[in-house]
Amino acid sequence: MKKLLLLLLLVLIAGPPVAWKLQDDRKLAVTIVDASVRDEERSEHAGLVWLTEQMRVRKTSGSPLHLNDYYGFHPHADSEVTRLDTPVLDKTEFLYLADARGVWRSGLEAFEMMRSSDRDELLHSGFTDAEIRAIDEYARDGRLVLGEGLLFYATHGGDNGRKKLEEVFGVTWTGWVGGWFKNLNNVNELPFWVRGLYERRTQRIWPFAGPGVIFIHPERGEFVVLTPGVELRSPRPELVVNRRAQALEDGVESNIPLWGWFEVVETESPEQVFASIRLELTGAGEKALDDAGIPHSFPAVVGQWIERDTWYLAADLGHVPTWLGPAQVRWMPEIRAILAPYLESQVPGEHAFWRFYIPLLRNIIDSRAY
Repeated sequence: MKKLLLLLLLVLIAGPPVAWKLQDDRKLAVTIVDASVRDEERSEHAGLVWLTEQMRVRKTSGSPLHLNDYYGFHPHADSEVTRLDTPVLDKTEFLYLADARGVWRSGLEAFEMMRSSDRDELLHSGFTDAEIRAIDEYARDGRLVLGEGLLFYATHGGDNGRKKLEEVFGVTWTGWVGGWFKNLNNVNELPFWVRGLYERRTQRIWPFAGPGVIFIHPERGEFVVLTPGVELRSPRPELVVNRRAQALEDGVESNIPLWGWFEVVETESPEQVFASIRLELTGAGEKALDDAGIPHSFPAVVGQWIERDTWYLAADLGHVPTWLGPAQVRWMPEIRAILAPYLESQVPGEHAFWRFYIPLLRNIIDSRAY
C-alpha cells in the first residue's frame, strides 16, 4: 500500500513537467512593445512571455521568447531605448502593445515617489509618431495586434497619435479613467498625482479612505469617488463577458471582480464588445455618474475580428499580480485558476488574471500559432 501511495505521489509530482515536455513546439512571431519597463520584473508583459513558454510557442527561429525581448526603455542596459519600425513589423505575426505610459525618473528611484508627475523627469516618452504610423499600417493589413490601456498615456499631450490608435482598435476614449482600490488612502496603491490633482483642484485635503472606485477626468480635473454602501451596491466593478466571439471564450469566466485601473471607452460597434465593466450602483451612485456623463457599464475588451484582427483591453488586465510559478508545468494555468478566488482577498487581481486574461490570451495565441 505504501509503495502504491509513493508511486501515486511520484506521478502527481513528475507527471505535469513530463507532460509539458511531451508537447510539440509551435511557432509564432511575437513582437512586444512595452514603454513602461522600470525594473527587472517587466510586469506588463511578463504574463505573455510566461504563457508562450507554458504553451511551448517559440519564435520563428525556434528559440523561446524572453522577458528582454521587447521594444521600449531598457533600464539595466545603460538606459537604452529600442524603437519599433516597419522592418520589424514585416516579420511580425502577433504585435503586443503592453503599455504606452513611458518611464519617469520616479519609477526608477524610490525616494522620488512622493513627487507629483508634472514635476517629474520623463526618461522615455512612450510611442513616437513614427511607431504609431507603423502600427496603423500593420493593423490595416489585417494582422493580429493586441493593445492594453494605451489611450490615456498614448502621446503625453498630443491628440493625433491617440486618435490614430483609437482608429486602429475601433474605440474612442471619453477622457475618463477609473480604478478600484483596496484602500484609497494608501500611497502605495493610489498614485500620488491623483491626490495632488484633487487637492489642487478642490483646495481640500484628500478625504477618502478604505475601498472604493475612483473616476478621474485629468484634462478637466474632475473627480467622482464611489464607496461601498453609499454609491456602490457591490463593492467592486465586475468583468462581464458578452458572448460575442464564441471561439475565443473557452475557459474565460464572466462576472469576475476587477482590480486596478481602467479607461472609460466607447465603440460604434457594440457587437465587437467581448466584455464590459459593470458597476452595481445605488441611487446616489447612479446620480453621481449621470451628472458626470459616465455610463454605468462600458467596454473592457473590444475585438475586431472581421475586417481587422485587433483586440483592445481597456483595463489593466495583463499586469502580473504575483509570482507566476514555473511555466514548464502542464496544466499550471488551470491549477492557478482554481486557487485564484481564494487568493483574491490577499492578492487583488489574481481572479481576473487567471480566469479572464490568461484564458483569453491563450485562446488568441492558440488560434494563430502553428
